[in-house]
Amino acid sequence: MSTEPDLSTPESTPRKSFPLLLVLVPLVLLVLTVGGALVLARFGNPLTLMPLVTVTDPQLAQLSPNVLKSRAAKARTTLERVRPQGLYIVVDTYRNRLRLVEDGKVVREALCSTGTGIVLIDPRNKRKWVFDTPLGERIIERKQKNPVWMKPDWAFIEEGEEPPPPGSPDRVDPYSLGDYGLYMGDGYIIHGTLFKSLLGRRVTHGCIRLGDEDLEYLYHHVPIGTRVYLY
Repeated sequence: MSTEPDLSTPESTPRKSFPLLLVLVPLVLLVLTVGGALVLARFGNPLTLMPLVTVTDPQLAQLSPNVLKSRAAKARTTLERVRPQGLYIVVDTYRNRLRLVEDGKVVREALCSTGTGIVLIDPRNKRKWVFDTPLGERIIERKQKNPVWMKPDWAFIEEGEEPPPPGSPDRVDPYSLGDYGLYMGDGYIIHGTLFKSLLGRRVTHGCIRLGDEDLEYLYHHVPIGTRVYLY
C-alpha cells in the first residue's frame, strides 16, 4: 500500500499557503520591475555610466589658428628630420613582414619568416643559443649570390648529432640559404628557404627567410650599406 499522501484531497494542501503567496508575489513583481528597467536601459535607451566631458586646455584654446598651423609645420619638419631617408628595409617580426621603403614610400612588401625564440642548450657543456631575430638597427654589410652555409655547432646539436671538427666538409651546406644572401653581421642573413610553405611564421634560428622572387628583388635593388630596421 502506498504511504504517499493523496494530493487531490483538501487535507493534503498546506493551510498556511496564503501568507507565502503574499511574500512571493511582491518579490516576483520587484524582480520583473527591476529586470525590465535594466533591460530597457541596456537595450532600449543608452545606459550612461559616466557622462562624456570634453576637457580643453585653456592655453591651446587661446592660440590663434596661425600659431597652431606654425606648430604643426614645425612638428612635420621634426618628423621628416628623424625619419630615415633614401632606401631602407623594415622588418616586422610580429607580423612576419618585410618592407622595402624609399623616401617613406613602400616599394616592396614581402612575407617572411623570423626567429622562433627557442632556447637550445648543448648537453655536453650547457652552452646556450637563443634563436631570436635581433631587434634594432643593422646594415647590409655584404651580398652573396649562391651563398654557402657553414653549419655551426647548434645545427648538429639540434639534430642530436656530434658536431664535426671546424672546417669539416660536413659543415658545408650549399642549398639551405637559397640563391641569394644579404648579410647583416653576427651571422644574421636575409636569405631564401627550402620551406616556402612556412613563410609568415616564426620558424627560423634568427635569420630572415624570403621567397625566391622577393629575395631576388632585394638582392638586385638593395645596395651594400642599406639600413635595416627590425622591430
